[in-house]
Amino acid sequence: MSFIRHNPPEPKPRTKGLTEIRAAYYTVMGPNYLRDVLETMGSWVDGLKFAGGSFTLFPEHKLREVIDLAHEHGVYVSTGGIPSDLH
Repeated sequence: MSFIRHNPPEPKPRTKGLTEIRAAYYTVMGPNYLRDVLETMGSWVDGLKFAGGSFTLFPEHKLREVIDLAHEHGVYVSTGGIPSDLH
């Protein structure tokens, strides 16, 4: 979309201009949904945050699959608060 002016992101891992998405907050985000998001726009996603303790609702094998998938795309995983690298 060259007709839209925007600043290109720095390469990952970034330390500023981070984009964090929510996992299983208002809707379920299993591995298939996350895979679609990361394959289409993963270059813009820096972090995946499990808000409100939602990670505790996952079966362990599915939670591990989601976390591994995020890491494969250079996306950090957080359970809350601010991104840990920015304290």
